[in-house]
Amino acid sequence: MINIKELSAAHCEGLNEWSNTIKKELGFSDARVKTPSGVEPDLFLGQMTVDELNNGILKIKIYSSSQQTDLVHKDCLLGLKKRIFIVNTCGSMLIRNEKNRKIICPGDSVIVPSWSSVIEESFSRRTSLSFIVDISSFADSYDQVKSLLWKNVSELTYGVEINKIISNFYNNNSARFCEKNMSALIGLLGLEAELNSFSGKNVFCGAHNNRLAVIINYIKNNVKNPGLCLSMIATHLGLTERMVQYILSSENLKFHQLLSSERCAFLASKIRNDVYSDVHVCIFESGFDSVNTANRQFKKIYGLTPRQYQQKIKKESPDKRLYIKHILG
Repeated sequence: MINIKELSAAHCEGLNEWSNTIKKELGFSDARVKTPSGVEPDLFLGQMTVDELNNGILKIKIYSSSQQTDLVHKDCLLGLKKRIFIVNTCGSMLIRNEKNRKIICPGDSVIVPSWSSVIEESFSRRTSLSFIVDISSFADSYDQVKSLLWKNVSELTYGVEINKIISNFYNNNSARFCEKNMSALIGLLGLEAELNSFSGKNVFCGAHNNRLAVIINYIKNNVKNPGLCLSMIATHLGLTERMVQYILSSENLKFHQLLSSERCAFLASKIRNDVYSDVHVCIFESGFDSVNTANRQFKKIYGLTPRQYQQKIKKESPDKRLYIKHILG
């Protein structure tokens, strides 16, 4: 995390300084800051902190008296559908332009596009967090994001989780925490974008179970391949990696856990079918890239290492080699 700017501003001069900081540090071509009607400009007080996080994302934390801010980002002048703004508030705010009008209740957020002019209004003290996020950091295209614009985040599928992640930024400012928290936020935005990119939920639900079955079968059929990865499944299905992760997560599954489970099951089957086989050979034939990895994952599921599992099977099963030798004389 890089701290870009810390501003403390007051009175009429502070309003001008506030406006200049927005234009200089946040990429806005125009920013007009004023106090609401009936409030003297000289009563303005405010603090603004600007930090740069993962993927060039800007985080803006504001504590101020009531204000109205008219904003035009450079993307608006250039006609670029490149970024979104996420605005979260601890109080109440109004976000509007000529075509849209959204009230943000305490603890909620709104997602607005950078290519539209926007007016932010707070009629009492303002305590807020805003993020300027490049769409490419969590979605493949604008089409995946357009259904999220001018919506209260609380109305989204992952809205509760997104607002909760955002609220974490109010209480912890350490660089390490902020980077991890932002990664979590980007992941949730990515899932939301994937989910909303479908034309209708019924279409999505109808195809969901079939896709889950295809994912599981693909892993089973390719479990011996040590290079099997999420991108291979995504390519096979014609989906993005995020969408594959979403399909699995809806069943409380994770790709690495599912792959580990299938490889361990395949290895256990090989050992049962030939209790005198070379365990190390079986491990690599089951797609594991190392004996240590196999031992760790196998023990987590079966409570034994592959070699211990082999010894257990030997004790529980009759010695087939001796039996065959007896029959043949």
